[in-house]
Amino acid sequence: MAGLTALLLTLMALVAPMAQAGNPGEAGLLSLRVGVGGREAGMGEAGVASSTGASAIYWNPANNVFADFETELVLQHNSYLGLFNQEAAAVAHKMGKGVIGFIFTGFYSEVIERRGEDNTGIVEGEFKPYDVSFGVSYAHPVGESFGVGVNVKMVYEKIDIYSDTGLAFDLFVTHKAMIEGLMFAASATNIGGQMNLDDGPFDLPTAFRVGTAWAPTFGGDDRKLTFTGDVLFPNDTNEKAHVGAEYRLLPEFSLRAGSRINYDNQGLTAGAGFRTGRLGVDYAFGESTIDGFDEGHKFSLNLVW
Repeated sequence: MAGLTALLLTLMALVAPMAQAGNPGEAGLLSLRVGVGGREAGMGEAGVASSTGASAIYWNPANNVFADFETELVLQHNSYLGLFNQEAAAVAHKMGKGVIGFIFTGFYSEVIERRGEDNTGIVEGEFKPYDVSFGVSYAHPVGESFGVGVNVKMVYEKIDIYSDTGLAFDLFVTHKAMIEGLMFAASATNIGGQMNLDDGPFDLPTAFRVGTAWAPTFGGDDRKLTFTGDVLFPNDTNEKAHVGAEYRLLPEFSLRAGSRINYDNQGLTAGAGFRTGRLGVDYAFGESTIDGFDEGHKFSLNLVW
């Protein structure tokens, strides 16, 4: 397994130059960058080192090798900018030392009118664009302090009469530091060939992400605070930063806040989480900083057994 860790780190190093800043519009299927999980969304969408359970299948399944659960399911609805909706479902299950996961996401808009190219403005019909992805992941520990993971996913996009299907890969690594509660992690996501709609080839939204999370004990075992931060290097725009925190007031209730930095239309986030027995409900609010776009609202339901 040490050789596998070295291989994943080498592959990430090779992918990192691919995620250097490019020009907006060079990558498509940007819905693949819309995260899963109300907890992570409330914490500034910083999840590569802090996410666990079913939501971590999107962010970093390698985190789950250090998490205490057997099986977890997450269901999510996301209202995005008032223009799109996202539905997602993911499940993570421990099998021996490893963790297997499955994830589905669907991203779609309301009906759009089709108009001709002759500038007459005459409505010629309607269509409803959508993106779909389905992925399978596996994560495994390496020694006492490392976890590695891989995700393989089928992606499909349909816009009007045009559609295409592709295959994408994600690579993940997590390091549990000697300092209690401190984690480091990295991911390389959406690695794959070009897709094509109506003779318009485009790259997948490849990105390299590094992050850290710290849940201090302050002299006890009850970790009420979590701090987390990610830096994102996309292949079609400048680097971004995500920071957030969570405060667990009660075992059943948490408050969250965060910020998305260097975005044109995204800003502060806030959220709350409720837990009772095996059931959890999370809500996140996402600020829109451009007039004409609605604020984001994300709801997720978690079930652990």
